[in-house]
Amino acid sequence: MKRLALFLGSLIFLVSSFVYAGVDYGLELGVRQQSGSATGFLTSTNSQTAFQFGGIVQFPIGGPVNLRTGMLYTQRPLQVSNPNMPTTKVSLNYLDLPIDFMFNFAEYAGFFVGANLALNLDHSCDSAGCSVTNVSSTILPFTFGASFKFAPQVGMTIYYDSYYNTMANLSTPSYNLSVGNYQAVGINFLFSFN
Repeated sequence: MKRLALFLGSLIFLVSSFVYAGVDYGLELGVRQQSGSATGFLTSTNSQTAFQFGGIVQFPIGGPVNLRTGMLYTQRPLQVSNPNMPTTKVSLNYLDLPIDFMFNFAEYAGFFVGANLALNLDHSCDSAGCSVTNVSSTILPFTFGASFKFAPQVGMTIYYDSYYNTMANLSTPSYNLSVGNYQAVGINFLFSFN
């Protein structure tokens, strides 16, 4: 809870400190479909619906090119199944700091490409006796997407992000495996303040 309060306080500071001409800033809130893989014989995974929310800022660089950054609280859950263990939901939650180049092809629309510097905030699993260990405290998922406004202050962001490495180990009394190769497709509502 302290980490979430720190995140929200930092987000308010970030948004309030960029109130000058030329900078586009706002809040995003949305859902994502998260998938991944797990090691182990006869191990399977099921994708999960997750949430993402936070603040986004776009700084003009020159012409149609902007730097898109901000802070986003991102859930990265995955359901893991194996005959030797109960079906388990692994939850990995991160603070994502986007570092994207945004190319505006219209006043209210553009696409972006870059990466998210993601810092692990917490991790858990929902089965009795399981633990999540060796969590990657920092990951750098590749991301690309598009953002557009259908009104001056309201719009949407559609994106894909992926990280093709091991992110954590899942341990139960009868089985140990690793999870990784995370991919997600998401859609966020955008509320702009400029």
